[in-house]
Amino acid sequence: MKIRRIEKNERLEILKGDLYAYSRWTNQDLPRSHLTAINPDEVLVAEIGGKIAAALQCFNFQQSVRGSVKAMGGIGGVWTYPEYRNQGCVKALIKSAFLEMRMQGIGVSMLTPFKESFYSALGYAIANPTNEINIPIASLSPYLKLPNLVNLTCDRLAATEAKDILSNFLYEHLRSQTLQPNSHGLVITNFTYEQWWHLHRHKLCVVIKRDRQPVAIAIYAIDSSGNIPLRDRQIEVSSIFWTDQQSRDRLFSFFASHRDQVASLKMPIPLDTNMHQWLTNAGQLESKLTDPWMVRVVDVVGALHGLPIACDRFTFALSDPDCSWNEGIFGVNGDRGQLSVRRIVNDDLPSSAISFRATVAGISALVYGTQAIDELVYKGMITNISGDTCKRLQESFTPCLIYNPFKF
Repeated sequence: MKIRRIEKNERLEILKGDLYAYSRWTNQDLPRSHLTAINPDEVLVAEIGGKIAAALQCFNFQQSVRGSVKAMGGIGGVWTYPEYRNQGCVKALIKSAFLEMRMQGIGVSMLTPFKESFYSALGYAIANPTNEINIPIASLSPYLKLPNLVNLTCDRLAATEAKDILSNFLYEHLRSQTLQPNSHGLVITNFTYEQWWHLHRHKLCVVIKRDRQPVAIAIYAIDSSGNIPLRDRQIEVSSIFWTDQQSRDRLFSFFASHRDQVASLKMPIPLDTNMHQWLTNAGQLESKLTDPWMVRVVDVVGALHGLPIACDRFTFALSDPDCSWNEGIFGVNGDRGQLSVRRIVNDDLPSSAISFRATVAGISALVYGTQAIDELVYKGMITNISGDTCKRLQESFTPCLIYNPFKF
């Protein structure tokens, strides 16, 4: 088996593999425009006998982790042709992706699993899903009566033109800590303009501005075809963010203005959000949980360093058989409200000086806050830890829910 990047002229084969794994197969020629969705620099393939047997895409994204923006390797587009399955192709691809991430200075990784136990064996920790909720458009009608605010304006444009607007908005409000409804786990993509166009060619964008500066934004698709009964017509929001109550209400007012065109609005919300607080006479709402995210530390120093966490010094020993550079003992200090991390190379360090031992899945869960510390101890992902250290970690590394509406 050979693991390698693809050439530009192999993009069609990657599209065919995606089609076989995730769509309805057709022998018709695929539109050449679809090739723009594939960036050869992001694709790794497993080659057996001179043929492409499996592939994955490893995206170089940015992610907010507890308020600190980290370089993140997003894994997507994983597939294997059936005649090559159960031969270790995907495992070999993932391990190669880890090495690629390290060489690019990427500290963390996230994916949606096709099988949770498979990725758990590779060190990923299970996180939470996103809640996708269907709202009767009529429940937003009161927002149409909002007073006109001269300094608040609404711009609608093609989502294909909103790539930089969205990323600049997210970066700015992550820095100022004003991004709502939640920012932990949020991914900022780094697609080429061609990839962005392909992914958003059927979508629109609405931007709420205050004094010409964006304060709320949503990416959405609308289906109000004349041959569809009104009750089945829907706006589907794929990403939605705001910075305060006024900007949020203006977004809802924009969507409410479609009340004669569609019957419902589908939108992602954080798992712990009570949507009814923003609606009127909504009644029983339909919702669906997405697949859960899974997260992993790829470079433990890069993942922990700079996290805005205040804690006493501690030392831990990490086991990571798939990323040998993470194996070892590390010292962490957070007495200034921000973590600093260093590798301890002293082989004579007494075991009594080590605060605890952890698997890479355990440290990944700690960094992202996917589980409480006592749960990690109970599952054996953190061991040899005292009750006092456990309590201190619980106070510093509080559990957090990921909110990332963007699917990759």
